[in-house]
Amino acid sequence: MTIKAALHPARLRRYATAALAALLLLMAADTPRASTTSALAALPSTMLWAWERPEDLRWLPPGVGVAYVAVTVELVGAEGRLRRRAYPLRVPPGSVVVPMVHVDAAWRTPPTLNTIQRDLIVEQVLQQAQRSSARVVQLDFEVRASQRAFLREVLAESRRRLPADVALSATALASWCAGDYWIAGLAADEIVPMAFRMASDDSRIRTLLADKGAFTRPRCGAALGMATDEAPITARSVRRYFFSPRAWDQATWRRIQ
Repeated sequence: MTIKAALHPARLRRYATAALAALLLLMAADTPRASTTSALAALPSTMLWAWERPEDLRWLPPGVGVAYVAVTVELVGAEGRLRRRAYPLRVPPGSVVVPMVHVDAAWRTPPTLNTIQRDLIVEQVLQQAQRSSARVVQLDFEVRASQRAFLREVLAESRRRLPADVALSATALASWCAGDYWIAGLAADEIVPMAFRMASDDSRIRTLLADKGAFTRPRCGAALGMATDEAPITARSVRRYFFSPRAWDQATWRRIQ
């Protein structure tokens, strides 16, 4: 015979209150902050990613923005190294430009993900935010499953220290917004799922987007990243980011129109 002890009503209420508080915190984290909404709303609906290479985008039409790699943080073992942008970026006068902090975690010597490395990334996010006339800064950090808690911590600390009116955008693997959804509560004001270079997930995610018109997970439907050298994706995302494996030119731009 199994005897189950009943919870005392007072203890049951405490558990229920704690569970409700955790749920409310999660919901709050999945709701864009009102103070950053205006910064995101001011971003163009089409953004080009400018990678670490010479980019002359002076031919861009009005109303197209650029998110560019401003600095790369390399994490190797217990160390963190900075590699600042070394190549010119030319854009039309008055263009909306968003600085990106790209994080590269070594595979052969995986990072220990210590507080020094965390603080190095956060400091770069804060520095680039100060230079962002768009009041938006983006973090690009493709983590392994074992590094997810570290990314969550980096975003939380960055968001805590950023000015209230500066929006924090973060890229995400497309799978994180589909079957491998783990990003609920991430402290980012914009999530940009990258629907390219999806390997074995490609067919499944393309089918999902074709059927649903967008990622349906919380916070995953406002923006979408695509690549110029892959089949186009039709989605209802508010904002589209485009990646080109080669330096941008007008011919590449015309192909994605």
